[in-house]
Amino acid sequence: MTNFSRVGLIVRPDDENVANTFNEVIACLKERQIDWVFEDSARSIANGAATVSFEHIAENCDLAIIIGGDGTLLSSARALAEHDVPLVGINRGRLGFLVDVPSDDKMQGLSSILDGDYVEEYRSILETRILRDGECIAKSYALNDTVIRVHERLQIMDYDIIIDDALVAHQRADGLIISTPSGSTAYSLSNGGPIVAPTIDTLILNPLCPHTLNSRPLLVDGRSCIKIHLWDDDVRQAQVVCDGQVYMDAMLGDMVNVFSREKKLRLLHRDSYDYHRILREKLGWG
Repeated sequence: MTNFSRVGLIVRPDDENVANTFNEVIACLKERQIDWVFEDSARSIANGAATVSFEHIAENCDLAIIIGGDGTLLSSARALAEHDVPLVGINRGRLGFLVDVPSDDKMQGLSSILDGDYVEEYRSILETRILRDGECIAKSYALNDTVIRVHERLQIMDYDIIIDDALVAHQRADGLIISTPSGSTAYSLSNGGPIVAPTIDTLILNPLCPHTLNSRPLLVDGRSCIKIHLWDDDVRQAQVVCDGQVYMDAMLGDMVNVFSREKKLRLLHRDSYDYHRILREKLGWG
């Protein structure tokens, strides 16, 4: 007996290679008499069927199935962040830290989830706001990370790190990565940051190529509010990037506020899901 009645199908845009997996997923839904809708990204392989927006899925579906890579799930997570729609990721990408249901098992993994045999996991989502003269001029969500850097140049920038209204450090670096545990295996990892289990309630602050060796990655309480004050007479334009997909402009004097949202993302995994096994396989630990 399935726990779901209506599913939103989301695919990696403009990728014809997902078509076979797409059809297998639909067959799996038909077998269980589950209704489905196609999100707009699936237009090219929906065979002329009508497609709907993320807003429609948020209001009318009790599950979203993502077919693609981690990037597709990241964009879906941001779009559905304000709603309580659980996500399942079917891996048609490369690494697959987030989209962990295999596409080459004849949909056995998805079948078990649809039949109620799954593990539910809650992942932190960042909310990032750029404040100028006390007014929010831009904001975005992020499942992996928020990166602050100089706009379109490789250049050192100066910023203050303020945690829960207490000044922690002034840094000179190429920028700063503020990562969730989910994002600890993404950009932060490539910059020497720690791998953090996704269920740990923490945020990771990881300077990009810091000017001094005493600038190290810092783990803080996941309920903290991080404020980054941008100041440098030589850097007028900065960029705030969420999940490597959303780009927002900032400038000298702006305050960038980053904090975990109270509402978390719901990810569903096969009941055999093992985070450490995924690390071992994806990172080649043997």
